[in-house]
Amino acid sequence: MNAYRHMRWLVALAVAVLAGCGEIERPVVVGAKDFAEQQITAQLLAQTLRAHNIPAEVDDTARNTLDTLGALWVGDIDLHVDYSGSILALAGHPPVHEDPASFVAAQQELAPFELTMGPLLGFSNDYVVLARPGSRAAASPATLSALADRGQALRMGMTEEFRARPVDGFEPLVRRYGLNAEPTLVVPSSPEGKDRLYAALLGGDLDLAVGFGTDPQIAEFGLVGIADDRGFFPAYAAAPITRKALLERRPDIAQALASLEDRVSTEAMQEMMVEVATLGTDPFAAVARFLDPTLPPATDGTLARPFGIAVGRLDAVAGQAADVVLGLRKAFPGRRIEVRRVSDPLAPLRDGAVRYALVSGPELFNLDIERGDADPTAIATGMPLPQTERGKPQRGDADALVPVGFDTLHLLVRPDEDREVWGAESSLGVGPGAGVTARTVVFLESGMASAEAALVPTDATGLAAFRAQAAAVRDGELDGLLIMAETGHPLIAELLASGLRLAPIDRWAAEGNRMAFPFLQPVTIPAGTYPGQTTPLASVGSQAVLAAARQDPTEAVGVVGPGSAAIGQNLPVAAGTVARIREALDVTVGLDPSLPTSTVAFQPPAERREGIGLSPAVSLANLGAILALVLIIRLYLAKPAARPGAPP
Repeated sequence: MNAYRHMRWLVALAVAVLAGCGEIERPVVVGAKDFAEQQITAQLLAQTLRAHNIPAEVDDTARNTLDTLGALWVGDIDLHVDYSGSILALAGHPPVHEDPASFVAAQQELAPFELTMGPLLGFSNDYVVLARPGSRAAASPATLSALADRGQALRMGMTEEFRARPVDGFEPLVRRYGLNAEPTLVVPSSPEGKDRLYAALLGGDLDLAVGFGTDPQIAEFGLVGIADDRGFFPAYAAAPITRKALLERRPDIAQALASLEDRVSTEAMQEMMVEVATLGTDPFAAVARFLDPTLPPATDGTLARPFGIAVGRLDAVAGQAADVVLGLRKAFPGRRIEVRRVSDPLAPLRDGAVRYALVSGPELFNLDIERGDADPTAIATGMPLPQTERGKPQRGDADALVPVGFDTLHLLVRPDEDREVWGAESSLGVGPGAGVTARTVVFLESGMASAEAALVPTDATGLAAFRAQAAAVRDGELDGLLIMAETGHPLIAELLASGLRLAPIDRWAAEGNRMAFPFLQPVTIPAGTYPGQTTPLASVGSQAVLAAARQDPTEAVGVVGPGSAAIGQNLPVAAGTVARIREALDVTVGLDPSLPTSTVAFQPPAERREGIGLSPAVSLANLGAILALVLIIRLYLAKPAARPGAPP
């Protein structure tokens, strides 16, 4: 089998030698594969050649790796950027893991066949296996060997090319590590395909996804790389590949390409990938600005300005945040969306540092109590909330715009805990003092007459805060741990696997002051939502929404959309903007009417919207009625005509 593969390699490369025997009088044709980075590298080569007075054009035919090499061999294209690891894999060479050594080995494999590769552009586009932060697959040690040892059934997502690669693709990877994995989702290599891949990963439909190291979604969503600890993947150093005969006849091409040596860092390629794959910038414009930073942006004015969204550190690793970011990108193509992961998403929203925040219902309220504390998180100091200081929620500094999901309060306890955990004798961890869990639990304490547990916050942030308090529950230092998160959140599954169990929160339905706190709704976590959960569990939850800063109508000067030029991003949101976001998120449910909102967030009923337009028949009937009325009025006001023989 190996001999047959090598024979095909030899024959194909012999064709390359013959293809280079004729003079090239047409412009140099630069080829590309079928993903965004290759569109960028094709423009990089073509624009560099033109800058050296060498006519060049880009063949925009989307090809996979084998088809692109085939086009080079038969002379349909003259050069393209390829990767050292791909060349070595095709030649049957063992993987080489350092860029310089991999590049030298690839040159040696190509040299007998009169093909040449170089210079190194400066970046490497390695395959990476990725997991959601906080998921079981990302648990330490985050290595492929550890996943194989655990025997976990893995749902994997990947591109069509990776699925089909015979040497460094899905099936060889599974065989090398002995993974119990299935190709659950296979997508095109296009930006739309990559968005689908990463949305499925963050939404919990996949355990692992295989991407490129330069994919902008990795940093955007804080994905965790799973270490290739057995060295399955080679280094994929990027460099132009062409026929040696062409460079011998056209030394000016070699000189032009030499100017690109180490010119493109990994960070620079990632930035261009953000422009092309995320913002929809034309690859020509993105590369032109890279080569000449003095060029103006492709899009002027306010639409080129980024806007931010703040998400809680728990939300950042779950599906709702991915849905919102991808929805905003769809609603506002060409806009750079900056995601901030913080403990309190409302803080940067109030400061005008971001345009939107992903929050749960309780975060839109403050607690008004007799001692004057406006912020409920200030009460979460490890002491129970006194009965005399219970209060009512007051509208906060932000308005709900669009519903995006639902958050549920989870109570985790020790498996042997058989008493009522939430009571006056209990101490309950609530995570960061400025987080949504602490705020929600203080509201619940204020609304239940018999609660009064000691609420214990922590100075730690993010997932680490809850993991530390989960350890305190296991050690008996805390009676329970509360976490407000979307149902099915990977952190809950992780903590259950560490030796805790879920307990019901059923007092709110019977005792809660739902008149004062209508945004806190009794819910049930369905059986089977988490591993080992065999029965439904009562709980409480609230709608998760995309929110914007609350505006004082007396200070507003007009209504503008997110592209408005102003200092900061704390501006009113137009009704049309809200409608675009709702459409992009495919929202079918309305906002919880108990949440604070502005009028722009409400959509008129469908029958009212449809009734605004009139059909042509109705319009003609109305016009006829108006003309008839005008005629009647005119006849009534007209003087009667004089009769013959009548006196004047």
